[in-house]
Amino acid sequence: MTAIRKGQFVMKNEISVSLQPVETRRASEKIYDQIRQLILDGEIKPGDRLPSERKMMDMMKRSRPTIREAMRMLERDGYIKIFSGSSGAVVQEINVDNAVQSLETVMQMNLVTVENVLEFRRMTESEAAKLAAKRGTSEGLKKIEDILKLSGEAFGNAEQFKDYDLKFHLAVAEASHNAMYVIMLQVCRNMIDESLTEILGTGKNQEREERYRRIHAAHCAIYEAIKKGQGDMASKNMKNHLADAEDDILKRRLS
Repeated sequence: MTAIRKGQFVMKNEISVSLQPVETRRASEKIYDQIRQLILDGEIKPGDRLPSERKMMDMMKRSRPTIREAMRMLERDGYIKIFSGSSGAVVQEINVDNAVQSLETVMQMNLVTVENVLEFRRMTESEAAKLAAKRGTSEGLKKIEDILKLSGEAFGNAEQFKDYDLKFHLAVAEASHNAMYVIMLQVCRNMIDESLTEILGTGKNQEREERYRRIHAAHCAIYEAIKKGQGDMASKNMKNHLADAEDDILKRRLS
């Protein structure tokens, strides 16, 4: 396989790697952990082809179904891609989307509630806004400003406005220069996306437009505080904005 553009990889020959026998009732999870750690440690790199099922069965002293289950878990979490035929399993680039998907799965399995997500989002995004006021660059500020201009032209279009709403919040998180804020924001947004869609699309045209104007005004106030380097004010404005959003989401869930 030949690399054509960014994100693709060159298929390599099967790598030589030492895998330890697994003796446990939940062997597939142990195999998953072992290979995952080798990937995270950089001992197995993107584009490397894992040993064949038969070789892994011999090395780990486990059955084919156990090996396949571990491979499915690794593919589900974005670490490998399984190809049919002789290509086998190939290690993938780890990106933000993989991290977001994995975190979403963990949160859903642990029964994290919408209320939990909203509270966490309010506290973390307000701190991200505060850091953005301190660390924001001219390039980052210009990005936020451009998004605000476009969102101001999207009143009445629920899907388009929601897209710019997310881009605004991501741009503020990026301006904080802390990647964790960006990752966790995406996780939180994905988990409340359906509720946001309902809120932004509810009501008559005039009601929706007034709602968009209110949100846009809040975004502008956050931006102005960040631009002026007023961290406490940026944090306060973001917290108030998200508190209003929480009220809208929770009221809709109770109605």
